[in-house]
Amino acid sequence: MRVVVSDENIWPYLRDSEDLAGRTIELTHIPFTDRARLLEEIGRADAYVGVHFDDACARAVGPGFAFLQITAAGTDHVALDGLPTSVAVANAYGHGRSIAEHVLMVTLATRRHLLWRDAELRQGRWRTRMTDPTAPLFATLPGTVVGIIGLGHIGRAIARLSRAVGMRPIGVRRSARHRDTTDPDLEWTDGMAALDELIDASDVLVVACPLTDETRGLIDAARLRRLGAAGTLVNVGRGAVVDEAALYTALRDGTIASAALDVWTTRATSGTAPPSPHPFTELDNVIVTPHYSATADNTYQDRAAEVVDNLVRCLDGLPPRNTVRSGALS
Repeated sequence: MRVVVSDENIWPYLRDSEDLAGRTIELTHIPFTDRARLLEEIGRADAYVGVHFDDACARAVGPGFAFLQITAAGTDHVALDGLPTSVAVANAYGHGRSIAEHVLMVTLATRRHLLWRDAELRQGRWRTRMTDPTAPLFATLPGTVVGIIGLGHIGRAIARLSRAVGMRPIGVRRSARHRDTTDPDLEWTDGMAALDELIDASDVLVVACPLTDETRGLIDAARLRRLGAAGTLVNVGRGAVVDEAALYTALRDGTIASAALDVWTTRATSGTAPPSPHPFTELDNVIVTPHYSATADNTYQDRAAEVVDNLVRCLDGLPPRNTVRSGALS
């Protein structure tokens, strides 16, 4: 089996994998930016491993191409519609715990005013209730309601960690058809029809769903108003699930208290690009990070293990795990 690998982070683990050693598999590493060579090799390949797979890649596949392994959870940057229906497609995880810890970190930081107190003290201002009776109080975690949009691997990990520290997770997901109060990880789960109810009940609203036609702009100005002046928004899903212009206005005007944004509507093209056309970095009630919540030291190792398992399964004639589309391998 000829496999093209474009993911720079996964490649070292695949190259050195003992589980692939001695197998009838030929791994070729080509950076995604080396377009001409990449497309040529895809035309000869049986499988592909990478984060991105665009229309040009889909058009380049040859008659023997059977398996597309995406090394991320989301497929909004994958040209699924351009692939033959015979091609099996799977995604990968390995990053749920890392993202859950990020959500807990920024929840604590925003609700305890960490960055703002740090900035004030750096300017020589001691602002506590002992020195300033108007200094705001912060809330501790027990009893804090965390509303989670999307209950896949990431949403589940967020729910479990939230519950472990005394918060009260609730969630909605696309596949749910009725209210479930027996879920071991959440106080209740429901379908997307209960989204407004979830927002009304939430102190912290976490976006952890994929970007689809149905979720684009899902969190708009009206739903930010529902979250309220004490609410916090955390987005670790996709930037475009939230209306960025409406969010900027809500943060600027105090419609919501704070936000922590790890994903953005536009993708930076250089290391110095601002995260958004809206001046979020000028606001003091938002934490901005460069889509890094998943990049813990063990993320790529765990993700690579999933990819290796799927390649072995394909070699053995078994269907891959975490399938997005079954194809002929199932």
